[in-house]
Amino acid sequence: MGVSFGRDILIAGYKPAVFKNALRGFMRTGSPGNLIDLKSVFPLRRDGAIVFEECLDRGLIELKDGFTVSEKGETVARGRVVRRTALAQAQMVLDDFLRHVEMLNQDTDAVRYVERVWVFGSLMRGEETVGDIDLALETSRRPEYLADYALMKRHLKELLSRRDDVPTSRGLVWSAETWITERALYGPRRHPLLAGVQSDVSDLVDLGAPCRLIYDRARGGRVNDPILSCHPQSNGRQNDLAPPAEMPDFTPNGLRPMDGRWVAGFSKWGGVSPYDIFRGWTDDAHKLFPQYPEGLRIVGDNRDLASYPWVPKRLKAGGFDGREAIALVNATPFKGTSVALRRKVEHGSDKWILHAWFEHLEFYRSRKRVDYSTLPDLAAAAALILAVDAERMLRRAAEESAGAGIQICVRRDLDEDVNVHFIDAVHNHLQARRIRIEPEGWSSPPASVVRA
Repeated sequence: MGVSFGRDILIAGYKPAVFKNALRGFMRTGSPGNLIDLKSVFPLRRDGAIVFEECLDRGLIELKDGFTVSEKGETVARGRVVRRTALAQAQMVLDDFLRHVEMLNQDTDAVRYVERVWVFGSLMRGEETVGDIDLALETSRRPEYLADYALMKRHLKELLSRRDDVPTSRGLVWSAETWITERALYGPRRHPLLAGVQSDVSDLVDLGAPCRLIYDRARGGRVNDPILSCHPQSNGRQNDLAPPAEMPDFTPNGLRPMDGRWVAGFSKWGGVSPYDIFRGWTDDAHKLFPQYPEGLRIVGDNRDLASYPWVPKRLKAGGFDGREAIALVNATPFKGTSVALRRKVEHGSDKWILHAWFEHLEFYRSRKRVDYSTLPDLAAAAALILAVDAERMLRRAAEESAGAGIQICVRRDLDEDVNVHFIDAVHNHLQARRIRIEPEGWSSPPASVVRA
């Protein structure tokens, strides 16, 4: 009775299968860096970074002596992605199945009776859609064959000889009795909604789950009994069984800036590889980084810059959590510039604003003069962080049907030369969409970019 997700469900614009596969990958490694770079799951690293943030905000991954998948996340990882079916349509499939049960019980050639049919799960609860129809059957061998097994074998042999759909390749556990019975119940191809029908009630008894009797041969067929707290043979849920899985609540926490260290793959040394970010030296990679940013680092308090030529004073002082503040550094043994990027999300009734500003400008091997050659890569990194923040905001606003517009507001509050060569460059990257902001295929109003 694991949870099943409809194929039409979206979480932050992504299909549940994306979260399921991401969590399964994370359970193997426990590494955020490995999660966001799952090439089989995410087309780009930015998609992995957004999904990782959504896992945190929705309680699928939690921080307990390091990041770990929560119980809710494990439920998602074990879930199935299926096409959920409207309750009325599922009821029609159930009615057709019960009709086959009645036909089987009236068939003089059949070797078994279906004594009772129990329903449980989402269809019994009357949910609007169901992933499958949870049924448990109680069957019995007909008295004449219960008393004479050899007679049943001869009868089955005769039945099989008259059919042209009997499989020629039969496994060691193949049973003519089971095959004949299931063929009568399900036909040549079992309906997908009936894939999990249980041939006995042992699992239902062990589950101790609410259920309802809907067919009883002894009482003439279909019945409309009340829902029971558990099967009459059950003494409650077995201790070695996990509690029944329930559909997780995917309601997210309030929006906050993403951990910008995703750009560096959450590595402590903070190196930025456009090849890994864009999955190759693509046109999009070259638009933002015409050359490989060898000296660029994006780091926080957990940095490891032992082999780097420079550690800025402000970075040594700490306070860089990756969200409210993150350090952007670009240096060689001969020159360097460092700046702190700060962000805040403002929620308005009709507009959500991503505020961005820069502080603590420092220069390497120079007291006051900036080396302009260090600024383009810093501007590209800042634009990349802000663009993906805004994409996540667009996705969240669409999910919440908030109708809110998304705006990136970049403040120009450094020296005028730095404003022109750095902050204006960040704005221009975003305004010209040298780095994409909107999700692929986005048809709603785009994000706006302003300077303040």
